[in-house]
Amino acid sequence: MQVAVFHPGTQHSWQTAYALQQLEKLEWYATSIFYKPDNFPYNLEKVLPSAISVRLHKEFRRFQHAGLNPDLVKTVGLIEWFERLASRAGFRKFARKIDAFGNKRFVDQIADEIRSEREFALWGYNGSSLSSFELASSLGRKCILDRTNGDFSVYNKMMLDVQEQYGNWFLPIEREVPQSTIESDWKEYRAADKILVGSEFAKRTIESSAADESTHKKLQVLNYCYDENLFRNMPVPQPVRRDKPVKFLFLGLVIPRKGIHHVLEAISRIPQSAAELTIVGDLKLPREAFAPYADRVNYIPTVARADVPSIMAAHDVLLLPSYFEGAGIVLYEALAAGCGLIQSDRCALAVTDQTGILLDQLDTESVYAAMMAAIDDRDRLDGWRQSAQAEAANYTFDKYRDGIAAVLSGMGL
Repeated sequence: MQVAVFHPGTQHSWQTAYALQQLEKLEWYATSIFYKPDNFPYNLEKVLPSAISVRLHKEFRRFQHAGLNPDLVKTVGLIEWFERLASRAGFRKFARKIDAFGNKRFVDQIADEIRSEREFALWGYNGSSLSSFELASSLGRKCILDRTNGDFSVYNKMMLDVQEQYGNWFLPIEREVPQSTIESDWKEYRAADKILVGSEFAKRTIESSAADESTHKKLQVLNYCYDENLFRNMPVPQPVRRDKPVKFLFLGLVIPRKGIHHVLEAISRIPQSAAELTIVGDLKLPREAFAPYADRVNYIPTVARADVPSIMAAHDVLLLPSYFEGAGIVLYEALAAGCGLIQSDRCALAVTDQTGILLDQLDTESVYAAMMAAIDDRDRLDGWRQSAQAEAANYTFDKYRDGIAAVLSGMGL
């Protein structure tokens, strides 16, 4: 049976669609943004002045997915661009309202496809699948929920202690996931025939929050993959200079959930001659919390996916001391780029003894100690980096595609 994939944003949904396309099982892929150079607004880069066109192309290429058949891709308007503009301008609450409106509009527009007489299953993502799954289930369609996070009721409990100690690091909208969102997530669990998560940690959070055994039986871990096309020509890591600072990298959403406060407190204790820190991503911290550390950080706002490999290859160690992750594709990417890892156990366990350090607890002292281990033992650091690219072979697209094939086979699809 064919499978239709839908996601009102992006995340790794394009990889899911591409894997299904290779398996000759993709019915269609519905998303908000997909780069089609001859369509509006992407064709603007051909007619606007060159300086603006260059900037537009840099933004647009974040949604360029070579290999996916454009004829199988359905896009549903410009609402996602409005949300992104509002978020970039700092209007976070307004962006969330646009997102909610956009998600509803997205669902309404694929409802006709779901009602069609063609036989196919649905593959949707958390936070945007409930009504589509309910409709599909009423029509006898199988539904696969790709849960890219753990359960948010567990997140709220986990973050209470962090907020008590680091409350000034949280923007208001980052403090707590609304109960209405959590209850909607639980309904998605019940509406799905299969629930896929990217790590054992995420699986445990759902098991601890969902009392019904039927939900537990639906759960399955499916490792995500990194984009090999982007990381195909990565240089072999060279020994780290003994007379230069170790280059640490934090890449992704810059929020307390990902432990950024521990990273900044740790780097402030390390001499500039010993360590450098680059942060890449959307900075969602109160300015007064970040300001005391700004002079120790090379901050780069959100970049195109195509720019990530070269940034990673220019660094020695990726830091992800996260409190709560669905998986953390950035970990696989860092391995592919030849970076060592310092990570928590609340993500996919990408790190090994040969590639970095798994933090035994989440606090500034532990992050500092791990960073100093890399600084003080350059031979050990070189070993991490030399082993990284071989370890990345466990997270290739082929393995992800084969994992999807096994899931479908297990469901009789």
